Amino acid sequence: MKSYFIDIDNLRRLDEDKLRRYRDKKFRKIIRYAFSVPMYRELYSRAGIEIEDIKGLDDITKLPVISKEDVKKYFPDGLIPEDKNKENLVTVSTSGTTGKSLSIYVDMFDIIMGLFGYLRTVGEYGLNWRKHRLSIIGDFAPHTAETGYVKKSLFSNAWFQSYLKNLQWLDTNEKPEKVIEEMDSFKPDFIGGYTGMLGHLAVLKEAGLGKNINPRVIASTGAVLDPFLKKFISENFNAPVFEVYGTTETGPIAFQCKEFGKYHIMSDLLHVEFIENNQIVASKEPGHVLVTKLYGGGTPIIRYNAINDVVSPLYEKHNCGLSGDLIEKIYGRDSIFLYRKDGKKVLAMSITGIFSKLLYELKTSKFQDIKVIQHDVDKFEIQAVIDEKLRSVPPSADEIFSVLIKGFKDYFGRDIEVETREVKKVSRKEPRIITKVDLNNIKFNGYV
Repeated sequence: MKSYFIDIDNLRRLDEDKLRRYRDKKFRKIIRYAFSVPMYRELYSRAGIEIEDIKGLDDITKLPVISKEDVKKYFPDGLIPEDKNKENLVTVSTSGTTGKSLSIYVDMFDIIMGLFGYLRTVGEYGLNWRKHRLSIIGDFAPHTAETGYVKKSLFSNAWFQSYLKNLQWLDTNEKPEKVIEEMDSFKPDFIGGYTGMLGHLAVLKEAGLGKNINPRVIASTGAVLDPFLKKFISENFNAPVFEVYGTTETGPIAFQCKEFGKYHIMSDLLHVEFIENNQIVASKEPGHVLVTKLYGGGTPIIRYNAINDVVSPLYEKHNCGLSGDLIEKIYGRDSIFLYRKDGKKVLAMSITGIFSKLLYELKTSKFQDIKVIQHDVDKFEIQAVIDEKLRSVPPSADEIFSVLIKGFKDYFGRDIEVETREVKKVSRKEPRIITKVDLNNIKFNGYV
């Protein structure tokens, strides 16, 4: 906690030079820790790396990249020091959006700093988590990061429960009607949650529910927020909306600047590299991210590429008073994509605007689940699970499908074929968006 109160204002307190020295010190410490972890010790030994070779972040490219396969190979015992007691750690797993989840270990310091990194964003938007009421909507399904961080750790500690009494934890897997009812009784000053759930809550708010919900600010996470849905959420809650970018393995990575709209990387907590074809990309050009956590006592995260996100950096600084690195644009997960006929790769986050129209145009939550299968560059299939309680409530399923078909034709070409059908359920063992296009027949032409 002492570290938090000192470090929470690092991006404002430290200028670029002091921040660089601070980061180098943290990096050297995490490297020393990594050499006590079997996976890193063996991989670094194989690469001929000694602790003395790494004097700061300028030396980071000497280190090998850590992949998902490495983590799986060394799990469980090879991801923490041999003398580390697992009883003092929490196992958290990725969401498995590609059909395969990944597990790592975190300790209480990881959890606290990840949470306070998120609360830092609240402070940047004028709120104080110790004085204002915060509703945070997490994914509390079994084995998720939020379940590990909150239910297995913070909830099990009476001191933390009392210290964080102004925080309300809600589950994004619950019905939106239940979430808004619980939130209405809490009367939050801040709402943070997954993009889809925020959209559903905005529909209910417009319909007259949640009369006591009047937040000062809202944070969206988990997907790129298209401008129309962002406006819809903002107007219905009468509050500004900003985006937070993070992952299970790293915690919060960046948040949207209040003044400029670009993303501030939490550079005192992480180091992010932007790489394409083994080269650092130019400013505003898309690249795959490698992330290094500069804190923690669980599984170290150093030059980690399994996040598989495509992001464009912004190397030009702006004058808002925060130090650290910047992100221009977040394209999304590179392992979940579709292709256009022009060779452009369409990442899942890039087409969220097609589906968000169901919320801000049709004002409906009738489709409980959706899956998209691309059979060829010009042939798509959309599967939808319908909420039977809403089947007789307008708009009809055909009307909803029509909006989706139009969205896909606008995005992928007027001459594409789109088949739609109702299903009882969609598989959770594979991504909601799948392409079966033969990639050997595609000439990659960049990202949309």
